[in-house]
Amino acid sequence: MNVADALLRILKEHGVDRIFGIPGDAINDVTDAIRRQDDIAFINVRHEEAGAFAASATAKLTGNLAVCVGTAGPGAIHLLNGLYDAKLDHAPVLAITGQVARGFIGTQAHQEVDLKALFSDVAVYSETVTTPDQAPEILIRACHAAIAHRGVAHVSIPTDVAGEACDFDGCRPLGPARPGRVTPTQDDCKAAAGMIDAAEKVVILAGIGCAGARDELLAFAEAAKAPIVRSLRAKDVIDDDHPLCIGGLGLLGGKPAVQAMDECDLLVMAGTDFPYLDFYPASAKVIQIDMESTHIGRRVPVDLGLVGDAGGILAALSDAIAPGRDDQFLTRMQAGMQTWRDAQDKLETDSSAPIAPPTLMRAISDAAPDDTIFLADTGTSTAWTARHLRVRADQRYTLSGGLATMAFACPGALGAQLAYPDRRVIAICGDGAFAMLMGDFVTAVKYRLPIVTVVLNNAKLGFIQLELEAKGLPDWGTDLTNPDFAAIAAACGGWGRQVTDPADLRPALDEAFAQEGPALLDVMVDPDALIMPPKITLGMAARFGMSRLREAFGT
Repeated sequence: MNVADALLRILKEHGVDRIFGIPGDAINDVTDAIRRQDDIAFINVRHEEAGAFAASATAKLTGNLAVCVGTAGPGAIHLLNGLYDAKLDHAPVLAITGQVARGFIGTQAHQEVDLKALFSDVAVYSETVTTPDQAPEILIRACHAAIAHRGVAHVSIPTDVAGEACDFDGCRPLGPARPGRVTPTQDDCKAAAGMIDAAEKVVILAGIGCAGARDELLAFAEAAKAPIVRSLRAKDVIDDDHPLCIGGLGLLGGKPAVQAMDECDLLVMAGTDFPYLDFYPASAKVIQIDMESTHIGRRVPVDLGLVGDAGGILAALSDAIAPGRDDQFLTRMQAGMQTWRDAQDKLETDSSAPIAPPTLMRAISDAAPDDTIFLADTGTSTAWTARHLRVRADQRYTLSGGLATMAFACPGALGAQLAYPDRRVIAICGDGAFAMLMGDFVTAVKYRLPIVTVVLNNAKLGFIQLELEAKGLPDWGTDLTNPDFAAIAAACGGWGRQVTDPADLRPALDEAFAQEGPALLDVMVDPDALIMPPKITLGMAARFGMSRLREAFGT
């Protein structure tokens, strides 16, 4: 068994069944080892960044280890953006990179890059294999580190090592290490329950840390008579249509969540590291539940921190809360949410042309099957999905949360569709974001993946325009010259259609879902559509007005 064979044996035992990447001279032994076995597939993408995004999306959706590879130097560098996406969204990803032969490391050889330095910030574990016999130990430790820390691990294998025979102990357990559960003390849980019993207006701010704990979250909300405000990534846990949820928080959230945060006297943060400080309550007490002790109190002062699994802690608190709590605050917040939803319904049923983005989001929500996995890109596509895409209980939703990088949705959909071959996957992309990595639409064609890509085409970087105008600056440099995306999809071997009339949205979506391979809808949306923040200050209005004056007069 050589080093590359040992790598695949270890990955198989860790549940890995595919590797994303591009062949290259420094990883030829690795790709050849993949060729010689049937347990792990090689998904040949068109850009290493796309491979890293696909691995990141796989890890986010499954919670399992995902793997990408790149050759020495340029291939390794191309992986970085997707790996940072995994790092900031706490997704377990292993990156395998080639390296120049050992005798040339440090000599400024062709394509040599200091990979240890390159990956030092993005990876929780990064090592170079220097002898064949140490390879299994390094690879096992890398897998364990990625899983235990829910982050990125990196192993560099020099090209003269990968094909060498190694001393591999076939009797050693190779499976993934399972991190033990951390639980707070009974006294802390009792104190938290006492704080809840003493409060009159409890609000829950739920994050992606509640993934897998939806039932416990709902039971706790019911026991505490507390409305649930969610972070954007927690749209994958609970969406606005649930009666206990009053929507998202932040500039892309809604008025009910802002009102609840302003009025509450106790905030329970469950599995969230919500970074936008302006939206926290000014005087409420705070209980924070998080797996990471370093996250406790780093956004807002905390009265009580509970370190551990959100599901287990929420279940314990539900049992400890005194029964019969008053539900007046919850009822009032739910009424406000219904008023807000009625207003959003009017926006989502607008049949005028050009197509309003809320109308498109409603059409996608209505047409998508019950098992759909949605991937949203960064930009206005994030904003419109945050506010108007309705994710039902058995559907999934993910995006580039912490990094908020463009171009995630299309390659991320590759990973999602391969991980869940029997489910429908929809990538919702801005025109700027899709164009960045649209070459990997060909990858979907190659592997016959029935991904539906919806491009919001407004011929500009719409979110950048909003950010400029929010600062009082004129719109400049955001205009795009777009190709015919539907024609590009067809040229790649997929199916494409351009949509300009709101009446054609549902028929076009149905036709896209009927395709056996990848499909793309190039939707011409209103370039002047604005997504309004839930709370507008005089300063915001003044800066926006000044921006429009500067645009009008060219100053």
